[in-house]
Amino acid sequence: MLYAFVFFTKLQSQKLFSSSKDLTTHIESIIIKENNQKKDTLELKKRLSFLKESSNKKYHILYDALLANGYSVFFDKTNPQSEYHYLKSIQEAQKSKDLSLIIWTQLNYSKYLYFYCQIDRLTPIVLKAMEESNQIDSSEMILPGETFKFFGWIMFTIEDDSAVDFLKKSMLYMKGTSSESADVLNAIGNCYFRKKDLVNAMHYFDKSEAVALKTNDSVRYAKVLGDKALIYNKKGDVDTAVNLLKQDIAYSQKFKIEKNEMYASILLARILLKLNNKIEAEKILERAGKIAGTKSYYRSSLKEVIELKLLLLNGEDSQKELILRRQLKQVEEYLLQTNGNTVLKRTNWLIQKKKYEDETQKILLELEKSERIRNIGLLILISTILSSAIAYGFFTKRLENKRLKEEEYENDLLMYEEKLKDVSSNIDSYAENLQNKDKQISFLEEELEEIKSFTSKHSEQEKNKLQQMLSSHIMTDENWSAFKREFINQYSDFYYAIIENFPEVKESNLKIIMLQKLNLNNYEMSNLLGVTIDAVKKSKQRLKKKLGDKYDLLFEMVEYKT
Repeated sequence: MLYAFVFFTKLQSQKLFSSSKDLTTHIESIIIKENNQKKDTLELKKRLSFLKESSNKKYHILYDALLANGYSVFFDKTNPQSEYHYLKSIQEAQKSKDLSLIIWTQLNYSKYLYFYCQIDRLTPIVLKAMEESNQIDSSEMILPGETFKFFGWIMFTIEDDSAVDFLKKSMLYMKGTSSESADVLNAIGNCYFRKKDLVNAMHYFDKSEAVALKTNDSVRYAKVLGDKALIYNKKGDVDTAVNLLKQDIAYSQKFKIEKNEMYASILLARILLKLNNKIEAEKILERAGKIAGTKSYYRSSLKEVIELKLLLLNGEDSQKELILRRQLKQVEEYLLQTNGNTVLKRTNWLIQKKKYEDETQKILLELEKSERIRNIGLLILISTILSSAIAYGFFTKRLENKRLKEEEYENDLLMYEEKLKDVSSNIDSYAENLQNKDKQISFLEEELEEIKSFTSKHSEQEKNKLQQMLSSHIMTDENWSAFKREFINQYSDFYYAIIENFPEVKESNLKIIMLQKLNLNNYEMSNLLGVTIDAVKKSKQRLKKKLGDKYDLLFEMVEYKT
């Protein structure tokens, strides 16, 4: 009986494992299928509806995560809709206690933050995902190759030596010769190039190029040419470097890979400036600058373009130089909060600190296992303290040079926080004031109704006085302009998303939309705007007719609470 029990228990365990593997495989196939999305969120919702309608709650998590990706493609910037669905997918994954889903939803959100250069925000999420990936067998993870590749990219971005290990680990899960393997091989080559190991760097670039040609991946091939140019330039073979970069730019233009064209153009312009070929460098920088100005997440490249343009001017045109320096200052202020050097260095410090804490935790756990290793544990603890002191001295020396920049960053952060508090309090005051005005209007209307039956001169004067008071509470053009300014300060992302994505919306529609964002009902809106409730309802109906299918998306954004 005992033998039979053990046998059937193992059999059931194998069935459950097989079922789990099938689910993971199906989830992976859906994710891969949705990688190349179009800018149509309504179509995406229809396409993913089977996930939302499924009885399996794990598919609901996948629905939110993929819908968040769809909104990211639609808006092409960070947006409240994506944020809401990313965070919801993570929360629901945590409730399910499925570690593979928890890791993947965090990774999915991190990719979004990485793409839009929100390095500071993604760091704690990636660290958590890395820690959790150690608690699960890699074969049970969702798309383990993609997961380790992304970990490698993050470590490469912050110049951490573990990048190569993560990237090589991801290669174990790449299926044969593919574009993905070419991408990883190229990334490993870049890691070695950063370490100034040009031999290994060229070795991996050659391997990446061979795979790209075999799979007809023109995009990857173009990028490899640009990366090889870096090595030839480093070796002093400038002519070969220039030739490779021009090929890279030609391929990028042919296949409309603007991002890669921009990177290659900046590298080529840098080399041409050293060769004093100013005319060609200026032409290339103009094109690169136009591309860099199209996306907010290209700001670091825009900074490079502006700096190179200043070198090109060399003080010969003071007016152009002044304009460029103003642009540079604006870009640097933006980068200070996203992917600037200060943020990247602080992120690197946080990851090193986390690694040190993890090592210390491991030592403490080992000490708790048995008192028989107390002496060994004591030696480990002493060595840890010594290494900590050395590490502390090392980091102190490094951080001493960065102290002034960190203080400047903190001061800027405090200034931004104060501004945010002021704006927040202003818009809250406006919302409260609007609610109070509505109460005052209701009171004045009641008073007017009470004196309507009187015909005396005194009552007529009182009526006129109340009517004037009532009119003063209705929102005038001047009051509306002041309110609108404060609203934009508080809800800038929401306001500009409406303006950009719903050009059909007029100023009269904006009044209704903005007041509804502050939770005012139809009655309150009619009082403040000096119109009837029916007029407010009809305004909404006309807007719905005008927007059609986009109306639901508009009011999803209105109802979303930031």
